Amino acid sequence: MIAERARLINGAYVVSDALATVLALALAYTLRGVVPGDSMPFLSGSLPPFGWYLPVLGCILLTWPLVFYALGLYGRQGRTLNSEVSTILGAVAVGGLLLIAFIFGARQGHVISRPVILLFLLLDFAFVVGLRRFVRALLLGGGIHRRIIVAGGRREAEGAANLVNAHRDWGLEVAGLVSDGRWEPSAVTAFPVLGTYADLPRVAQEQHAGEVLFAPATGELADLQALSPIIARLEEQGTMVRVAMEFLPRSVSRLSFDQLGDEFPLVTFSRAPGAEVRLAVRRVADVVLAAALLVLLSPLLIVIAVGVKLASPGPVLFRQVRCGLHGRRFTFLKFRTMRIDAERLKPLLEPFNEMDGPAFKMTNDPRVFPFGGFLRRTSLDELPQLWNILRGDMSFVGPRPSVVEEVNQYEPWQRRRLSMKPGLTCLWQISGRNELTFEEWMRLDLEYIDNWSLWLDIKIAFKTIPAVLLGRGAK
Repeated sequence: MIAERARLINGAYVVSDALATVLALALAYTLRGVVPGDSMPFLSGSLPPFGWYLPVLGCILLTWPLVFYALGLYGRQGRTLNSEVSTILGAVAVGGLLLIAFIFGARQGHVISRPVILLFLLLDFAFVVGLRRFVRALLLGGGIHRRIIVAGGRREAEGAANLVNAHRDWGLEVAGLVSDGRWEPSAVTAFPVLGTYADLPRVAQEQHAGEVLFAPATGELADLQALSPIIARLEEQGTMVRVAMEFLPRSVSRLSFDQLGDEFPLVTFSRAPGAEVRLAVRRVADVVLAAALLVLLSPLLIVIAVGVKLASPGPVLFRQVRCGLHGRRFTFLKFRTMRIDAERLKPLLEPFNEMDGPAFKMTNDPRVFPFGGFLRRTSLDELPQLWNILRGDMSFVGPRPSVVEEVNQYEPWQRRRLSMKPGLTCLWQISGRNELTFEEWMRLDLEYIDNWSLWLDIKIAFKTIPAVLLGRGAK
């Protein structure tokens, strides 16, 4: 994951740095043209056509990537924002010296405006830093870190945790350490100690951790056979497992090899999608589509909001805490379709629940007011979730987010549906919705996770349209 994330972020940085450079030069030239030459002595002289600057732009686009690469700005190692900013400043300064040497070497010093070059360097530094931060926020889920539990021998676990922590600015975060039983959990370490191996499935849930990294003590590799049941439990609930060694326990998960730093090999066991590049493409598509739909549908959103307000006293939006990726809590939004005391009345209606398992569904639910019933049948009540998608809590396609009470009643194998970001629609939506049993619903979600691809998302999205228009299975 770290190597793939490095390729993803570095590729995005190459593109964003080039874009920042082109924009900086164009803006510097434009601003110089706006200021009259006779208003400031140091800006005297006419500004030549932009065509004279094309060789300069070509030099920049060839030189900048080489300088940035030489200074480690496209490396695999993690880098804090502060150290990255200082390195970018140095790279722009070195690039600027090379650019000036090119200009005078090509005998273009009498044509190229020095204020334009100076302004370009200042703007380029600001744009590169700004776009890199935007790219990081976009690709790493809006600043939400991937939490990792490190388990094993004390020295090995602390060492691995420090390496993970060095990549914190790439969206990785150490949730804590877990002892292999040979050192006391009460020991003082740089990270919180969360328990022993036996506690891992529970701790992973409580910490909303997406991964567990095993770093066994040197000389204790044979004991890893005893970890097979724990690894199976973690996989069953959708938690990715990495083992920092060459040992390969039996697993139904996809296996992949990675490394942490330069000399720390990893074997990854995962039954959840882990293609960072494709997941990033989906995230970009989610942001673009959600933002566009919020703008285009804003008149309809206003009309629905007014309708809800007139149809029933109380707030327009229904807010509820639900479980997202790896059980992380977030505030789920819908247009309110029930009376404001609906949650208080729910226990009285439990005998009429038509769903098995922990979910609750009921035909002609008396808590739903008439206009709310219309919104439910047409799925228009789901439109505020476009904001959840924009925030990064949800995606357009994925398992539906469940309420905390339902998730607490999941069997271990059902928790694996939390290993994918929840969505507006999924296989369940196009396969009968509320006409399915709870177990069928869960198995369809796991089928989606096991076979996930961008093309599958596109097919589900298009099949959702007739399902919503015809109201199949809606209640």
